[in-house]
Amino acid sequence: MYKTEDFFEQYKRFEAWAAANYEEGVFGLEQSHHDRKIQSEVTYFRKVRNLLAHNPNGTNRPLIELTDEFKVRFEALCSKLMESVSQVAIPYKDIYKREMSDKVMPTIAVMKDRTYSHVPIMNGKKVWGVFSEEAVFNVVSHGDGNMIQEGTQFLNIARYVSEYSKNGVFDFIRSGASVDTIRRMFVDAFDEGRKLEVIFITTTGDKNGDLKELVTIWDVLSA
Repeated sequence: MYKTEDFFEQYKRFEAWAAANYEEGVFGLEQSHHDRKIQSEVTYFRKVRNLLAHNPNGTNRPLIELTDEFKVRFEALCSKLMESVSQVAIPYKDIYKREMSDKVMPTIAVMKDRTYSHVPIMNGKKVWGVFSEEAVFNVVSHGDGNMIQEGTQFLNIARYVSEYSKNGVFDFIRSGASVDTIRRMFVDAFDEGRKLEVIFITTTGDKNGDLKELVTIWDVLSA
């Protein structure tokens, strides 16, 4: 059987996570999560917790007994919501990234070979911008195709390297975020009609922090 005190302890951690990620904590999670099934699960466990916490029979005579199945169900919800994005993100050492002084042509060749659609362009450990397939098309469509020669560096086509914009294809979040928070960012962007392609995870949660990891929508779907 699942001990009531063990459930309370786990629920406290769940409450703390919800308070850090939703404006009104558990209640905010219930009201605003994009998955209605999760909303329903959160409501159910909150009601069970309240029933046990305000038990008129006292702690020695709980109104209900928690089964092992209940434990598995609750832990599955916690895991789904609280799992760190590091579990699915691409770590810094494995990210294909380039510097502004690097050459464009070899980068395009790697992008084609590995089917990369976006490559972060770095300034040290900070993301300066993103070079994408769309940038190549923009260069050509603006009649600047002759700009990309064998020795062309990203510095030479800086205006075609996407800089950060709140309405752009990439965003930032602080290290330690949960998979659920990342998932919510992609869903919100979709609802806004924005094509969010990649989220960079940095030490400060913005472009001024050092890059630690990155995550794409496909990483989240795989999770």
